[in-house]
Amino acid sequence: MSNSKIDSLIKQCNSGDSDQEINGVQELLAIKAYSAVPTLIELLKSSDSVVRSVAAAALGYLGKPEPEAVGSALVQLLVDPDDIVRSDAVDALGILGYAAAIEPVKSLLKNDPIPFVRASAAETLGDLGQQEALAALEEALLDPDEAVRGYAANSMGLVGTPELLPKLKTYIESEQSLKVKVELLGATYRLGAREDVELILNLLAKADQDLAIQTLNVLEDLIGRKQPSAMAEDASDISEVLAKVAKRFPILDTQIDRLIVQLKALS
Repeated sequence: MSNSKIDSLIKQCNSGDSDQEINGVQELLAIKAYSAVPTLIELLKSSDSVVRSVAAAALGYLGKPEPEAVGSALVQLLVDPDDIVRSDAVDALGILGYAAAIEPVKSLLKNDPIPFVRASAAETLGDLGQQEALAALEEALLDPDEAVRGYAANSMGLVGTPELLPKLKTYIESEQSLKVKVELLGATYRLGAREDVELILNLLAKADQDLAIQTLNVLEDLIGRKQPSAMAEDASDISEVLAKVAKRFPILDTQIDRLIVQLKALS
């Protein structure tokens, strides 16, 4: 992309017109204009919450060459008065991999009054991959919000070690939400409890559409990162159940077909 195009978009981001600034940020992200990072950091101070939100989201991707400058700027938004801005900022910190943010992110998980912001914080702690987040994540397994508990469970699987298995199995037994239960089972399977894949597949076989979608997302995440050591051996059994689910929920065909292809590549 030419410098003149990037310069034009940066000028648009400095126009003072919120709509123009939002469009400019989105185009800069689309063309991967890393040179625009200083401009995007300035937009985090905009009086318009949508501009702040869009700029924060873009910096998660474009800020990787400058993690310190971008990460420290994003941390300031974790106390933003707008719920969506806080959520987008903490998501961006996870995408950026800014490990220095772990303490404010843990605080957000514990103290933010908005469930979807706490859920974003729980997800980001998994992305940051620091074991010092485990205590905060375990506490979040008791959060009243289902999504927060689900993201906390997944993050514990990403951050934790097999020593956590007895504790996680206790939470599996007491958890009433099937959506959270399948996230907990995904975490234990990831950490080495191979027998729990059968429990995941049993839930999937009997699932309604919402739980099926949740379980497919769990399986996709298991394939995509910190893959369970036994997943290649279990691929055939997983694929067999997936094929049956596709017949029950044709609307899920695309995701299921993609998962089956990914599983075949493992075996």
